[in-house]
Amino acid sequence: MPTPPADIATLIASELSVLTDDNVKQAVLHGLVDPRPITLGWDYGIRGQQFEGWVVFDHEAESDTLIVYCEHGFGPLSPWGLVFAAPHQGIRSMGMDSGWFRSFMEAFWDSHAATPLAQSGQSVSR
Repeated sequence: MPTPPADIATLIASELSVLTDDNVKQAVLHGLVDPRPITLGWDYGIRGQQFEGWVVFDHEAESDTLIVYCEHGFGPLSPWGLVFAAPHQGIRSMGMDSGWFRSFMEAFWDSHAATPLAQSGQSVSR
């Protein structure tokens, strides 16, 4: 049974509760969205195989990327994915394993949304 959106929001809130840097919290909150469904193509299985997941962070306008939660494919070990927002040939792909992480914040730190934090030269506590 898929994880309900409320449980995914709770997972994210738990990760955010330990952040000590307000700039990081604000950067996360800026792109955070209520979980919404997404279908992702799985390139490593049967041709045309797709999995359902949830968009939780939207950075499409700035970098054509989303952070998603999906229990299939690279999940459950690494259920947090950084994927392109724009579909390729009508399908959004899960991409490669290097874009999937064990935590939401790992995906965030690998995303373009975190770039301004690193470029500011400030010491960012995670």
